[in-house]
Amino acid sequence: MKLLALICVDHRRLGWLLVLLLSIPPTLGVLGYRVAKPLPAGWVPEEVMDALRESEGQFKSSAPVVLVLECEEFFQRDRVIAIQNAVAAIRELPDVEQVTWMGDIPEVTFRQQTLLLPESAAELTGENLSTARQRLMTHPLVAENMISADGRTALLLVNTQEKIRVHEIRATAIQYLDPVGIRTRVTGTLALYDIHDRALASDHIRIQLLAYGLVGLLQVLIFRKPMAIIVACGGPVVGVAWTLGWLLLIGQGENELAKIILPVMIVMIGFTDGVHVVVRIRQLRTAGANLRDSIYDALMQTGPACLLTSITTAIGFGSLMLSKSEMIAGFGRVSAIGVIVTFFAVILVSPLLAGSWVGQRMDVSAQRDPLSRLMNRFVGIISFSSRYAKLVTIAGIVITVSCLAACSQLVPDDRVSNRVPPDCEEWHAMRHCDEHVGGIRYLRLMVHWPEQTLRKDVWTFIRECEELVAKQEHLGRPMSIRTTLSVFKGPDRQDNSVLANQLPDDLKEQFYRPDLRLALVVTRMRDLGIAKFDPIFEQMQSELRELEAAHPGFHVEFVSDVVIEGRVVSQMIAELLDSLTMAAVIIFGVLALAFRSLRLGLISIMPNVMPLAASGTIRLWFGSDLGIAGACSFAICLGIAVDDTIHYLVHFQHERRQGHSPLVANQRCFTTVGSALLMTTVVMAAGLCTVMTSRLPPHVNFAVMACTTLVVALAADLLFLPALLTLFPGKAVAPERESDSSAFAIAGGPCPVQSTGEIL
Repeated sequence: MKLLALICVDHRRLGWLLVLLLSIPPTLGVLGYRVAKPLPAGWVPEEVMDALRESEGQFKSSAPVVLVLECEEFFQRDRVIAIQNAVAAIRELPDVEQVTWMGDIPEVTFRQQTLLLPESAAELTGENLSTARQRLMTHPLVAENMISADGRTALLLVNTQEKIRVHEIRATAIQYLDPVGIRTRVTGTLALYDIHDRALASDHIRIQLLAYGLVGLLQVLIFRKPMAIIVACGGPVVGVAWTLGWLLLIGQGENELAKIILPVMIVMIGFTDGVHVVVRIRQLRTAGANLRDSIYDALMQTGPACLLTSITTAIGFGSLMLSKSEMIAGFGRVSAIGVIVTFFAVILVSPLLAGSWVGQRMDVSAQRDPLSRLMNRFVGIISFSSRYAKLVTIAGIVITVSCLAACSQLVPDDRVSNRVPPDCEEWHAMRHCDEHVGGIRYLRLMVHWPEQTLRKDVWTFIRECEELVAKQEHLGRPMSIRTTLSVFKGPDRQDNSVLANQLPDDLKEQFYRPDLRLALVVTRMRDLGIAKFDPIFEQMQSELRELEAAHPGFHVEFVSDVVIEGRVVSQMIAELLDSLTMAAVIIFGVLALAFRSLRLGLISIMPNVMPLAASGTIRLWFGSDLGIAGACSFAICLGIAVDDTIHYLVHFQHERRQGHSPLVANQRCFTTVGSALLMTTVVMAAGLCTVMTSRLPPHVNFAVMACTTLVVALAADLLFLPALLTLFPGKAVAPERESDSSAFAIAGGPCPVQSTGEIL
């Protein structure tokens, strides 16, 4: 730290050269250079999704876009004609592979094939429509699949893999259907991914601008004068620019968490370090030091503490790198880089600016900090905490243990509805489908059989798979090639496997590929969450293994994005919780080493576990599910929350070296460091509150948990930490010498005080 301080005050050209050199990697990222292959957005690895799409592509039953039609009665001449025209127009759109609706269902005989819903406008008489309605509403392929039981909701199933076509498909349908009184909404997995990406892009710029504007406003309120604001903001601005450049350089430019959350967190972290440096410079200038000495002393006094807080925050972020998910690991990697480079940006740029003509024009106020006056009014909190230290400590332990017990009720879970804006059309249409047609997501059982297998044995195996699906409470009615045979007239059609050869290819290839020795059993699923379906899938897989054992050579696998996402999410959440444990052990070990005291390392545990437990309890209050973003917030906020503890312990050690008793040391820490902690907590919480304006629930959940962590961390460090330090003050130490250079026993402390207790 001494070397950096000397560079900033005595070798300023070298300092600016260091800034230039550190700017090279992020600049290369902005210019398009990459040291790693850019990764696509999404929680599930791209190769896994490619394999899923390849498996689904072997059949014609995929429907990633669903048009949800609503009206009182569909079987009216003008409405049927409008739907037919809309379907024909959508089929003509580029990249649309297939459109399926109830008007495609035929009645097949050995000699001819006739649509149940007449295709010719001349045949759409009242009698024919009434007959078609009666037959379609009870048809196995249509009932509760393409039309709801009450007949007021119908679906158009569109197969396309291009998100850019979703809006065009919707607009085309509305053009034809709206004039005849049919309400049209779009949903489906592709449409939901599309609205997610659009909301993400919208939030990306808006939230950053809001956060930066808020930081600027807080700078004005704190420093009042433009030059002081420039000095304080210079380092954080450069740190954010470096971080965004690194984000691009290592291929994380499309990382969902990094795009929205990381820039806001980095500017808040940089801002708090910048405030410590600039406020200390102004304090020293007020005390009569010249500009050069005030910058040097400010860096020597605040730099080590800022470095330690950066290290612990980087450890919290870096623990995410243990995840096997590249999105999580990449987020942790670039976040750790961002914290470190932002520290160097602040510790170099802000002092260099302060030593320039900009810093020479900083107005220096001799007035007391209003936050310090506020803390002086509430200094009685410390007296209470110290007088009843044992009671306060027990209360803190009870609160922490109670919150941890509540956190144990959190269930790793994920839903599609939790990943898209709840106010969008796609979300409401999906919910409508959950209520009326069994959902829009599919579970597919892909059946593979060996060569020389008789068709009747295949039919027997498919029927047993259907029976297995049908008995599951939360799954819809199973459909397969047997269901498709219901288009033939006559009894016992489903088990007449010979009829499969007479099926139209479009119908047969939705469920049956004898050329590949593959068949599908498909069922709809509502968006009930992974926690609900995981036990069902495990039970089904166990029963399927028994079924395979009874039919040697047959093999069944789940082909569903629901299953894949469930496995990935459960794995990621487990990894994140493991990384949290590792980060906690490392951080508290680093604190024990940095302060050269196992006692202080152990004391710091409760004030930092309590905020995490409290944020988990808040998450439980709003809902028992714990998603990926919530699990991420634990590891990240641990690194941030410990910052307050570090600053408090640094100053407490300094006061003890001055010969003060634990009570007096706590009082002086409360009135000096406490005001800084209050200010930085307000700043960081306010910045993270901007993320709460996101349209995406995971980001909102992350921000709520992070803000809770920061607020509770402040309370824990100003109430429970003083009680612990009173109970376990350690041995009295000799007053520190002027030349004391121990790593974190900072000479002079971060905020020396006059005899009146006023901040200089």
